[in-house]
Amino acid sequence: MLSVPVLIQYVIAAACTTAEGTLLLVYAPYLDGYGYALPTIGTLSALVNVFRLLSRVPVGAAYRPARARRQLVLWLLVFAAATSGFAFAGGLLPLVVLLTVVHGFAFGALGTINLAVVIDLTEGRRAGATMGLYTAALSTGYALGAFAGGALSDVFGIPVALALIGLLPALLAPLVLARPALSAQPHVLEHGPGLGGLWRAHRDLDVRVWLAFVIVLYINLVSDAVDTFFALYGLAIGLPLAATGALKGLKSGAATFIRFISAGVFRVVDHRAVNFWGVLLMGAATFAIPFLGSFLALAVVFVVAGVCRGLLRVTSAAMVAELRAEGRNVGVASGVYNAGLDIGGIIGPALAGVVADAIGLAPMFQVIAAGSVLAYFAVALSTARGRAALGLG
Repeated sequence: MLSVPVLIQYVIAAACTTAEGTLLLVYAPYLDGYGYALPTIGTLSALVNVFRLLSRVPVGAAYRPARARRQLVLWLLVFAAATSGFAFAGGLLPLVVLLTVVHGFAFGALGTINLAVVIDLTEGRRAGATMGLYTAALSTGYALGAFAGGALSDVFGIPVALALIGLLPALLAPLVLARPALSAQPHVLEHGPGLGGLWRAHRDLDVRVWLAFVIVLYINLVSDAVDTFFALYGLAIGLPLAATGALKGLKSGAATFIRFISAGVFRVVDHRAVNFWGVLLMGAATFAIPFLGSFLALAVVFVVAGVCRGLLRVTSAAMVAELRAEGRNVGVASGVYNAGLDIGGIIGPALAGVVADAIGLAPMFQVIAAGSVLAYFAVALSTARGRAALGLG
């Protein structure tokens, strides 16, 4: 039975990804409407993830259970202000850059703190089920953000959609303040104080954290490349933003559904097989996008990609959650795990923008898909532990 504080954290996570899902959907069309070139759109999209990444180490190291409420409230307010702020920026480059930087850092901080709080609240017990529900909450938010953001943008315009949905995380700040303070023991760096201790804490992290890092780097590289440019591709083949939002919502919905039932899935399917086939099928689904022109055909591809992403997020997050039951530092581990998402998100849009500018949007999806799969397996198969994680050694 889930406790009320854990449910509150799930709601907060979903609210944050609802706002993020809307921005992911409309960011490229928003910039395109002000005349930004494709490489610039890709670079600015990657900038979000750069500052997510830059938030991970300091926020993860600063995380303490006793002050988690204050940290959450601060970043919820900053995140809401930065997201809604795009509605008033008018496409001006300095303001767009500033809002992108603040938005990325705040979202990264919230992701790191949220994951650590959920793990502390549950004390690392039932890691698979807990992380299945937590990542399902994230996907639920992305789905809601895509559906609502696309519909609101088509009816009222992109600025109105961002202004309204961007405020949602701030509305949950009172819920955080009403929750009792965490009673978990504070996490200390296990290798001494200062920058040296911080470096050693990251260097000596359990290998499971680094395996999880590689998995989420792959899935975000592919997902963010598609998410950044599919709205423009969809408009080019006659799909309105509402249809693109529905496709992204279906993908997030599929990821949400599979996460809710993931405990049952992993009773009959070995998680190592999921790591292997999930990567392959996600790449194949992305590769198939240019061959499909109808909404229904694209919906099948997006659902497959969502299922693969959902299962891979559960297997990787559970690797990190298991550490809490062993008394390990989850603040640093959460930061490293989430950094994999950020690095994938940095590489994906930036690389996709350059490739799309050179060869077009449609073939870009295929180059990104094939290249990412090959790069993932080259890394994963290079070590004995990596082969074991895929069930090959």
